[in-house]
Amino acid sequence: MMLKFEDLPEETRVKLTEKGREDLWHRVDEFGGVKQLSEAFDFSSSKMYNWRSKNSFMPISFIRRLMGQNPPEIDAVKGKGRGKAWGIDLPVEVSEELLTRVEASVTVNRKGTPVYITDEKSLASRFLNLLEEIGVDQSFYNREGRYEVRYSKYAHNVLSDIDFSEKFSALVDEEGDITEEKVRASGKGVSVEEFDAELYSRSKIFDLALARGDKEKIQALIAEESSRVRNLVN
Repeated sequence: MMLKFEDLPEETRVKLTEKGREDLWHRVDEFGGVKQLSEAFDFSSSKMYNWRSKNSFMPISFIRRLMGQNPPEIDAVKGKGRGKAWGIDLPVEVSEELLTRVEASVTVNRKGTPVYITDEKSLASRFLNLLEEIGVDQSFYNREGRYEVRYSKYAHNVLSDIDFSEKFSALVDEEGDITEEKVRASGKGVSVEEFDAELYSRSKIFDLALARGDKEKIQALIAEESSRVRNLVN
């Protein structure tokens, strides 16, 4: 799914690139300057002078009023709070895989922080990679075999508001099950022989190999796990 400037929520604050700032303030000057713009659109002139001199984050409503749906170049966005900025180059492609994993496995804690929780490091690593692909900063925690990935409230709000079609293989990773005949998730089933998507859950990969009777894959997975145990012990 393509995330565009017009999709960002009204709570957004925006920081522009150098070229973006030049375009924006050139538009202000064309309008007659800060004072005249303030009188016409009810934006605080003191705040505008501050935004201009300090190159700070500006409300998206200000940029939209001046630039319409053709925004200047954006360096980063963030919400109203003190959370980390999201360095983003719009428009950006957001994968249905990421959105599926967010919907299936992310919860919001008492502080409002989104947290992806799994007992498989391979799934946590995949989720980290998907966030990194679109520039979202994250924190990773290993809590005695329970892995957590945390990221900004603002980014979560944006991602949660995107319409998308669920990616079946990601649902299998997150909450599905594999029997001798079927790969199942969210009420949908595909035969083990017809399922050809990539999985990242090592337990589901093993279950699929068992269902297919793939002895070579099973032996390879067991060897990998044995190697990991030896490395931990050493």
